[in-house]
Amino acid sequence: MSDQPSSLYGSEPEAPRPQAPGLVDQIVGVFTAPVELFQRLNKAPSWGWALGTLLVASLALVVIWGLKVDVDEMLRPMLERNPQIQSAQIDMVIEMQKKFILPFGVLGALFGTPAIMALVGLFYWLMGKALPEGEAPSYPQALSAAVVPGLVKLPHLLLVAVICLVRPIGGLTPDKIAPTSLGYFLHVESLRIQALLFALDVFYLAEAVLAYLALRYLVRMKTAGALICVLLPLVLSLGFRLLGAK
Repeated sequence: MSDQPSSLYGSEPEAPRPQAPGLVDQIVGVFTAPVELFQRLNKAPSWGWALGTLLVASLALVVIWGLKVDVDEMLRPMLERNPQIQSAQIDMVIEMQKKFILPFGVLGALFGTPAIMALVGLFYWLMGKALPEGEAPSYPQALSAAVVPGLVKLPHLLLVAVICLVRPIGGLTPDKIAPTSLGYFLHVESLRIQALLFALDVFYLAEAVLAYLALRYLVRMKTAGALICVLLPLVLSLGFRLLGAK
């Protein structure tokens, strides 16, 4: 006996499943119509192609930057300010870092990024179950919310990679190369304030806004929960930057 609902004209056909937006739709959507994109992803979560694209872009940047950066110029001032490191050890530390900076960067891009996305998705999922605005979200929905907003950083990753290719970058780290943050234009003596200025990057702020929209329209989380999910990682990231500015 059929379980399908019947009508005067026979069994009703099943409604077609919503189709997930493709990679191009996702890239275009985060810049032109994020709310519509996240509403579509709510019905058909998708994160694999977006994560793969971010991994490729990040890996390309890490390799290009790792081959161009002057490790001595980048590390020596920081090591000289560290009272726990003797002057005789500085050259040894720098030589060691020259050997490992590229392999560690590649490993971080390949494995660190997916691990962080998975943890952020888990955090979103738990918060979504605690503060839902309707039906509790699935983990694929939460993972999509963790990954897809990051596509807004693609122009920044490509810009930094191109700058690394076309001109010397000295000892600059990737966050200090492109003219997209206040730190690029404003220079102060305080290292912590300077680190804060570099953190105020237009693309990373855009990602935070998109993450909020994703939590509201994709995960369907209450406003308070969405704000917590966006602001808590942002504050922690800024805190680590300030602590690391030595």
